[in-house]
Order: sequence, then structure tokens, then C-alpha cells
Amino acid sequence: MWKSYKWINEPDEVSLGESLTFQTAPDTDFWRNTHYGFNRMTAHALVTDVSSKRFTCRATIEMDPSHTYDQAGILLYVNDEHWLKTSVEYIPDGPSHLGAVVTSFGYSDWSTRDFPNDAIREPLTFELAYTDGDVEVFFEYEGGTREQLRIAHLHDVSTLRIGPYACSPDPEAPGFNVTISDWTVTEAST
Repeated sequence: MWKSYKWINEPDEVSLGESLTFQTAPDTDFWRNTHYGFNRMTAHALVTDVSSKRFTCRATIEMDPSHTYDQAGILLYVNDEHWLKTSVEYIPDGPSHLGAVVTSFGYSDWSTRDFPNDAIREPLTFELAYTDGDVEVFFEYEGGTREQLRIAHLHDVSTLRIGPYACSPDPEAPGFNVTISDWTVTEAST
């Protein structure tokens, strides 16, 4: 299943099978310029090329976070200047966040909504629906509750890669284990 996928920043501990399990390294993130004044393209992502102008991607995330900002989700990557990530991000004192970061022309923005800490270790499904640069982001939890998180546009799409990602932005974090299951990328029929 993962044969055509390549790592962006391969983690030290990886198990590939029907699902993907790996441990994040500390001081890892995808973020560009805005507000915090730093650039990090150090998160772990296992990506594959997509050539279709219309597709849907789904993944179920299960994680065991330990430190602030530990996060896992899906990365849609054009290049270092243009990409989108959607994830659940752990905040120990809660609530945690569901979020989407869209980076355009080298600047990241971030939209979030609260997510209960008592559900952070439960399975959470993300879905991206891509149509010629436009991206709809959804999430599902608690047995099928489905909500839209964001609609965005990616610029300069000449090549496109997609895959699961996770990171631990805190330099003091020990990292955490994440499992990605039910991974699908389905091209639209029309």
C-alpha cells in the first residue's frame, strides 16, 4: 500500500503495514513565517504524488500525545511555499484544537476550533476533498459525527503530493506514537 510513498523527514521508528505507525521527534513542525517569525519544514510526512484534478483523501488518526502542540493529520504539499495541513493538536490544559494551516507564497495561516481533551486519544477521521486547487476539509468523530473545518485554495499547483503527517513542535517533547489507518486517496470519476 505504501510502496509509492516517500518520506519528508523520515522518523527513526516506523512500522508500515495495513496501517502506518511511527514516533515523532522533538522540535518538528511545518510552519512558515507568520506571527511566530520562524520557518520549520521538519515534520514527518509520508507522501505520494497525485495527478488528478479531483480527488478525496481520508485517514483515521489515533495518537498518544504527551506535550503541547503534539499533532497528527494530513499534509497536502505543492512545495515549501504552498501547502495545507489539517490535524488535531494536543493542548494538555485543554481544550485541544482541530485545525488547518494553509501556506501561500511562504506565509502560513491557521484556523482552529476547540476539541475536547477526553476525545484526543480516540480515533478521529480527516477528509480532504480537492478540486483543481480548492480544498474542503472535514473531520469525523464519535461514531460518524461529521463537520466541515475549512475551505481553502492552494496556489501554483504544478505538482501535488499528499500523505499523513505528525510532529512535536516542543523542543523538550519526547515525541509520541501515532497510527494512521483507513488511508485512502480516491480520484473523482468525472
